[in-house]
Amino acid sequence: MNQSELVEIIRNGESSKVEFKREEVHPNSLAEEIVAFANFEGGIILIGVDDSGDLVGCFQDDVDEFIVNVCRNNVRPSFIPLIEKVVVAEKKIVVVTIPRGDTVYSTSRGLYYIRIGPTKQTPTQQELLKLFQKRNMLQFDETPVITASLDSIDISKVNNYLLKLGQSPVDDENKKGLVRELENLSILTEVDGEIHPSVGGILAFGRNPQRFFPSYNIMCGAYQGNDFLSDTIRENELSGTLDQLIEDAIAFLKLTTPQWQELEGGVRRKNEYLYPIEAIREGIVNAVCHRDYTITGTAIRIFVFRGRLEIRSPGSLPNTLTVDNMLYRQFTRNQMIASFLTGYGYMERRGKGILRMRRLCEENGIEFSLALTPDKSEFVLTFGRKGK
Repeated sequence: MNQSELVEIIRNGESSKVEFKREEVHPNSLAEEIVAFANFEGGIILIGVDDSGDLVGCFQDDVDEFIVNVCRNNVRPSFIPLIEKVVVAEKKIVVVTIPRGDTVYSTSRGLYYIRIGPTKQTPTQQELLKLFQKRNMLQFDETPVITASLDSIDISKVNNYLLKLGQSPVDDENKKGLVRELENLSILTEVDGEIHPSVGGILAFGRNPQRFFPSYNIMCGAYQGNDFLSDTIRENELSGTLDQLIEDAIAFLKLTTPQWQELEGGVRRKNEYLYPIEAIREGIVNAVCHRDYTITGTAIRIFVFRGRLEIRSPGSLPNTLTVDNMLYRQFTRNQMIASFLTGYGYMERRGKGILRMRRLCEENGIEFSLALTPDKSEFVLTFGRKGK
């Protein structure tokens, strides 16, 4: 970094990627700033500049060693940053560049921080879980539901699932054996010596999943016109386990999706749904499997309008997926949920659902589109009649 670049950065003040520190900064304080940047998108710390942006300089000869020791001893996992020295107005400023971490960082005291605007913040539990998920260190559907217990799992549903897999049912007469089997299935998980259901276990086999996650449901609506201001045909709020949500959503759409008739063999009428049911089924399974379950307070939403059908799933696309490349790339946000749905038979063509939807729509003269809402809060699948 040259002098003019540094002057411009200081002139612009602290931001989400710039922090000012005096030379006498405490090691713990510096470690917290480093952790916050590493857990965000990286940034720079200017040592020798006070909070108001005034140049105070660095005078100690061992500043580099001090910074390296903080990064090695006060940050977990440790790393070595890029350190540069730039002289501005005869004041030595030390520029510490922190890259975006490929893991989740904490201080040696076990504290996590993230960068929000010009300050470091302690993340909420949800923010921390999302951070681990983004770094591919944790699948959210594997996390324990602390408020749930073994009694929250419907063993009959587990046995029906195992029957579909051709496996023997679990032995619910032997509690230790039952817990061990459910742990092997990732339905239960151990935390600090206690056993709790996982998020995926509750969603797939819970007695009442919405008791723990009220917004992990599906909101359905069918309308006379092409917007919400038109008359309502039918609305329903679906709840239950993953398989129940899928089946009830398909049932709702069969009731409300327009149909057309044609003579079959010139003798009898044949009713056909306006949109291919298999494509709709794939769309619902895709939404249930891949929605961002770290987002609470919003449900999967399905709308039937006069000229189109929409399936809206909470959250943006994971990692490097884009609307353009997702037809040809596979990334499963919720590995455990995907595994359960595969076992149930809903994802026998795993990784090819969107391609299958597109092909079914092309064969039936249906427009098919994928999009993110402008604020990237929802992923939207849209089916529509061509020319309508």
